[in-house]
Amino acid sequence: MRIALVLNTRHADNEFEVEYDPPHTIELIKQGIEATGHEYVFVEADENFAENIKQAKPNLVFNRAEGLRGDSRESHVPAILEMLDIPYVGSNVLTTAIGLNKAWTKKVLVYHSISTPNFFVCQNLQEAEKINKGFPYILKPNEEGSSIGITEENLVYDKTQLYTKLKQMIEAYQQPILVEQFIEGREFSTGLLGLPGKDPEVLSILEIDFSKFPEVGGVYGQRAKTVLDSLEHYICPAQIPQEMKKTLEEASLDIWYALEAKDFARIDFRMNKEGKLFFLEINPLPGMDFDTEENDLSFYPYMAMKSGYSYDELVRRLLESACSRYGMKL
Repeated sequence: MRIALVLNTRHADNEFEVEYDPPHTIELIKQGIEATGHEYVFVEADENFAENIKQAKPNLVFNRAEGLRGDSRESHVPAILEMLDIPYVGSNVLTTAIGLNKAWTKKVLVYHSISTPNFFVCQNLQEAEKINKGFPYILKPNEEGSSIGITEENLVYDKTQLYTKLKQMIEAYQQPILVEQFIEGREFSTGLLGLPGKDPEVLSILEIDFSKFPEVGGVYGQRAKTVLDSLEHYICPAQIPQEMKKTLEEASLDIWYALEAKDFARIDFRMNKEGKLFFLEINPLPGMDFDTEENDLSFYPYMAMKSGYSYDELVRRLLESACSRYGMKL
């Protein structure tokens, strides 16, 4: 079998390329694919992708492409692959498009009776006039991943702060801004791994220990993920009661099926002081970085390692999950 790795290569350490894959991640996935005994080929997800993937003629694509531009950019590669009838790892066009749009994800899940913080979507200051209660709120670019545009400075406690920050973010990101009620409490991430013919496996649950970096004010944003990042800030497996673990696992499965995710996903939650769980967002293209020397670790492979998988085994399992859906054998 010929397996193509498709992604956007990270060329610069800036906010707008943080979602792209660095060379060490590309090498790890390459090794994982080659460990299966199949042929590996790399195709960059750039403007020439459609022509290059036709020339590569893969039997299966390991899709990691974040897309170049647009509010549905994560769905561009899946759409081209479906048009060309090429099987691929990961969620489909609709799931990746919705997953990148925080508000649309919430709207779908509210329909399925899944709790999420109250929210508004504002494209201008006039649309914020209706926000008069429920403070504090946290502001997030509505169509970005990897906590792009999110810092502890986005937490607003009154209308004056809201207008000031909203104006700054609309100008900086040129897109609608999600104004989400801030949930004081604990933050958890779950990772889901597809299993052929079964419910997905919920990997070891991770909790962010905000007591280790109090300067971020309980906001897990870009500064927490980069400048202040350390494995000491994460507890995995989370030290939580069995009943809480069950609640997180069941909520994760409900979200997985409601959004029709495939093969892998990472889901983020907040739990308030009363123990109520709130969905924050899903990443149907979770990061795969695992560079221990540079302390550049994504949650998803970290949770997989804590669940007993090596990196090569994780790659194999993802390929097996996709192959099963297409009636193929790895």
